[in-house]
Amino acid sequence: MKEHLLQIDNFRFEQQNFQSSINLSIYKRELIAVCSPSFLDVDKLQENYKRHLLKGTLFFKSQPPQLLSKGKPLKYFYTISKYSHLISSLSISDNIFTIRRSSFPNLFYIPKYAKIAAEDLLKEFKLSISIHTPVSELTKAQQHLLLILKAYISSAKIIFLDDFVESYTYAEFQQFLTLIRQLRDREITFLVFSKSPSLVTQNADRIFVVSDDGITNILSHENYHADRLSALILGKTPELFIRKKSCQQSGTLMNLDWSSFLHGLKPLTLHRQECLCIFDFYGSHIANLYNFFVKKFPYCLGGKTCTNYTSAIQNGLAPIDLSNMMKYFFPDLSLGDNLTLSILNKINTFGVIDRKLWNYCVNSSIREMKGHPIENAEDLFLFLLMKWKLKNPSLLLLSDFNTTYSNRSDLYQNISQINQEGAALVLLSTNLWNCLYFADTLLAIKNTDDYRIFHKEDSKTFEDKVKNYLYGTKCASPSQMPHPLNL
Repeated sequence: MKEHLLQIDNFRFEQQNFQSSINLSIYKRELIAVCSPSFLDVDKLQENYKRHLLKGTLFFKSQPPQLLSKGKPLKYFYTISKYSHLISSLSISDNIFTIRRSSFPNLFYIPKYAKIAAEDLLKEFKLSISIHTPVSELTKAQQHLLLILKAYISSAKIIFLDDFVESYTYAEFQQFLTLIRQLRDREITFLVFSKSPSLVTQNADRIFVVSDDGITNILSHENYHADRLSALILGKTPELFIRKKSCQQSGTLMNLDWSSFLHGLKPLTLHRQECLCIFDFYGSHIANLYNFFVKKFPYCLGGKTCTNYTSAIQNGLAPIDLSNMMKYFFPDLSLGDNLTLSILNKINTFGVIDRKLWNYCVNSSIREMKGHPIENAEDLFLFLLMKWKLKNPSLLLLSDFNTTYSNRSDLYQNISQINQEGAALVLLSTNLWNCLYFADTLLAIKNTDDYRIFHKEDSKTFEDKVKNYLYGTKCASPSQMPHPLNL
């Protein structure tokens, strides 16, 4: 029988013109996902606690129930948001043991002993993080894993966190799942806030689907399916999770020879309107693959020889490196001027700009952005898609494509439209779901000696074959992906 750990009654989220009320029953050792379209996250949880909107009861063995209010119960909670980070000026051991409440194993804090304790902690939980690595050189995934360990050292009973693992490589995600399993064995409960189906939600014991009216559905791990969950969140069957339809391939666009770093790989033929996804398990080859298109010349694109980066752009290459998006945007110029720069050759004759053509091209793109200024990475990504869309590219190249933005449907729709209008797509990603959504052909890379090519005949068979190769077991549905308890 499950041990009751926490009951949160009438948990209210106030935002503009609506109120949401949630009753949560939480048990020990659970991994729970709370899914809503937009308004739930760790920061909102902290804000509601400060405003005395979080009320409930905490249960312990051999102790009377404790009301959830300022004071003792709070020390059993630990929150980690998407923007949580370690302090780079301190060592890893100092970050673990000295920032925010934490229990050091010795009576007095001595840096030498803290270092030894931190090394033992990382070894105990089998995290491949060197205690000597400067904090500034840690990946976001490594920082989050260390913060979860800090929560454990802080005697946390419940760890609240945002769903940030979509930006992990699969190797890092497996470390995350292993750590979750080990801490759950020590009676720690996890509650994750998520806005969409994800790698975390498919591994959760229970998923609470939340709307303006409170919890509208509860899914168990056995009943999980990404399409069903997305439909429950959005209230309809969303176009986002209907797989991209394969476009009619017409002729060869280019031949790709990556044998220099993928030993034994025969040249791949990329056709017009084909979508080639490269799923890189560890993320270690994405930079090399991207550099092939933007730094290694000459090569032929659509029958035209590209001798440098400029000629590649002129011949139809549309590159987007999501880790360096600002290099494509001039913040001192207006949105219209930024869009104009990409199509000057199309809207001018002998140096005179055709104003009608300018208004049509630029204003139609701005309308597609729904009037949003460039305020965050999500808006910037959409702008870059608009920019390249105006150029009618032959090849759209997306590097580090592991987006979890809230308006993925808009992004996916524009990427698919560029594909349908004649461009080929090459997506480099550590996110398997984005690859499965778009791919006509998928190159799955574990390492330079272990890779495989898959061609989409039908979506169901294609996904089963890919997952069987990556995980070693047949996965009939997302619910059969590795579960934290079964790793």
